[in-house]
Amino acid sequence: MNSNDQNGNFEKKRLRPRYVTDRSTYTQPEFDSDFAGVPATKHTFKEQAGMFARENVYCSWRRLGSLLMTVLPFLGIMRRYRVREYLLNDIMAGITVAIMQIPQGMGYAMLAAVPPVYGLYVSFFGPLVYFFFGTSRHVSIGTFAVVSLMLAGSVNRLASTASTEVNITDSLTRTEPSIESGKYSAIEVASSITLLVAFFQLGMSVLRLGSLSTYLSDQLVVGFTTGSSVHVFTSQVKRVLGLDIPSFSGLFNIVYTYIEIFKRIAETNIASLVISLICIVLLVLSKQFLDDKFKKFARTPVPMELLLVISGTSLSYVFNFGAKYDLEIVGEIPTGLPAPRLPPIDIWSAVVGDAFAVAIVAFTVNLSLGKIFAKKHNYEVHSNQELFASGIVNAVTSCFSGFISSASLSRSLVQEGAGCKTQITSLVSCSILLFVLLFLGPLFEYLPNCVLAAIILVALKGMFLQYKKLLNLFRHSKTDFAIWVVTWASTVFLDVTYGLGIGVGFSLLTIIWRTNHPQVAVMGRLDDTDIYKDISIYQPVFELPCIKIVRFEASLYFANAEYFRNMLYAVSEVTPTKLKRVRRHMEKKLEKKEGIKCKNGSQQSLESQNSCNSKESASSVQSLELQNPLGLTNFDPSIDLSGFRNDGLEMEETLGSEEVVNMPVSVTDTDLKFMIIDCSMFSYVDITGVQTLAQIIKEYDEVDIMVILVSCRHNVRAMLQQSGFYKTLSADRLFLTVHDAVLYAVQSTSEKYLLKSASAPNILGHF
Repeated sequence: MNSNDQNGNFEKKRLRPRYVTDRSTYTQPEFDSDFAGVPATKHTFKEQAGMFARENVYCSWRRLGSLLMTVLPFLGIMRRYRVREYLLNDIMAGITVAIMQIPQGMGYAMLAAVPPVYGLYVSFFGPLVYFFFGTSRHVSIGTFAVVSLMLAGSVNRLASTASTEVNITDSLTRTEPSIESGKYSAIEVASSITLLVAFFQLGMSVLRLGSLSTYLSDQLVVGFTTGSSVHVFTSQVKRVLGLDIPSFSGLFNIVYTYIEIFKRIAETNIASLVISLICIVLLVLSKQFLDDKFKKFARTPVPMELLLVISGTSLSYVFNFGAKYDLEIVGEIPTGLPAPRLPPIDIWSAVVGDAFAVAIVAFTVNLSLGKIFAKKHNYEVHSNQELFASGIVNAVTSCFSGFISSASLSRSLVQEGAGCKTQITSLVSCSILLFVLLFLGPLFEYLPNCVLAAIILVALKGMFLQYKKLLNLFRHSKTDFAIWVVTWASTVFLDVTYGLGIGVGFSLLTIIWRTNHPQVAVMGRLDDTDIYKDISIYQPVFELPCIKIVRFEASLYFANAEYFRNMLYAVSEVTPTKLKRVRRHMEKKLEKKEGIKCKNGSQQSLESQNSCNSKESASSVQSLELQNPLGLTNFDPSIDLSGFRNDGLEMEETLGSEEVVNMPVSVTDTDLKFMIIDCSMFSYVDITGVQTLAQIIKEYDEVDIMVILVSCRHNVRAMLQQSGFYKTLSADRLFLTVHDAVLYAVQSTSEKYLLKSASAPNILGHF
């Protein structure tokens, strides 16, 4: 017999074990009294500070090693470095990325409104410093288009040189800075902002605010990075088409960019377009068909990006593409390194807002890309260390005439696709960049920018494939789908800064909405068991007569306390305040009716005369009727009470005053006698929540419905104790489990009372 068939038959024939429990019911105080554990020892602040110092403030060689591994993650990576497996891949990826760093550094420097050579300094110092302090093995640190565009607004506003950038937002809402515009050069303004960004990032690292990244869900991160990739794609379209158009920043900058592109589409450089298409086709064919076969022999993918760069540079030099076909080429690359100097800091008051926004965006890009690659390659990225690494990188770069460094989406994808294993790739790339800066700069002057644009566009393929997952995401979670779409749309159409803020804000709003409007489950009992489940999910379970069991599936605090009370009213079908008003109204009507009969006097019976002469006696009889509503007498079945059970205020308007007077007292009552609230989902309760519980219990007590709390956690009970909950309400209202409370309700309910009339519910029959 097939083993699968044997396993299937075994599962069908397997007898599940059964258990029988025989114990007393427990209220929470009874259980605590019988099985109290060792009370937690309370320490003073001085004692706690001493224990913290003894545990954390000490010196040892092991602690020193652990500290070094934390601050300098490269030590741990190098300890596990596999030379034969990793080195060749890292070298090839480093060479490929280095070739990209040269034109991208120069191009993105122009986007930041600074001379092109300063982008090369960022491309050299950024990856070099990140190698020692960063935790991601695959991100490529250096210039990034989105960050450069954000920086350009402040540079254009404060620097002494003009820029080709158009800031849509500033043109609508421009405010004068507090310092004299034009006092500093463009690179001085850029490096000053970079140093302020570094201080922001280092400060957040010291405060351990990297943990705030936990609020960046996967959907938010993917939506943000995919939206950013649209900006990167757009920045390369004009290079593919060979169009010379200005860069835009601010709200709806991508819309203005495409409007400008379509206005000038007739000016497309055919040579640039053809070369770009050839490069794109070769790259796609290489990725789709050649990489897997090539890995069998060289253990690395085909270095098609490197081959295209070398071929493009050679052909451009031989056939003079720049002059003959009017192609945009990299141009002159200066040689040498700048001397270190401290940037000016007196402009910080004018750029503090811009610097903080860029600091958040740059860190988010680093962490987002790091998380994506870490998840793909099975390692961890530490958010606080990434903050620290970003701060150190920007601090060093700013002192060497550089501007803000960030992980580049396009280069990181190329670096990972080229076989990168560790940040040794960055050392290889920096070595090549240093050699180029010192000796070989002029050799890359003839490289067409359209070749680099084609490499970047193909590298974005992985990010654009994220769109294929949207339908599946929509099917699994509408909320996560909404977070993705809102973050992506705001990033693309508004701006990267606004997109990130809106995405985080919308994500937090979904959390607030779900905690403010959680599921409220009405529980039923599975026959002959102590199992209670949601009646809307499990059909075999049933509600017990006179008992309503409710589970509020969230913590109870100020934001959802009112919702909690309203939902209890709804599921119990009893609103105590309305029920009390109806009872008072009917009491007055009955008293009025008895008074009228007394005045008429012609057909009074002896009982009526006694009730007229003694109002106290009549009130006593009426009180007994209210307390014993299930003793239904003189009930007129012709009266239609549907829809009036809980909102008796409408009775008089609908039935008329005379019908209300003739209505028996019991119609304003309810069969519900016990409300059991399952508090197992309460992870915490605040003061407002405690007050709401006390108010609910008091309101239901006034209409003869007892509220019982079950499965309260220790911290919830402690909050009840500290807030004075037990001063007005007995702790015996708390039970250990739902079944304990149900058994108490059954025992407390008189069988005689329940069976007084044939129509009364028989709860004992269920046990």
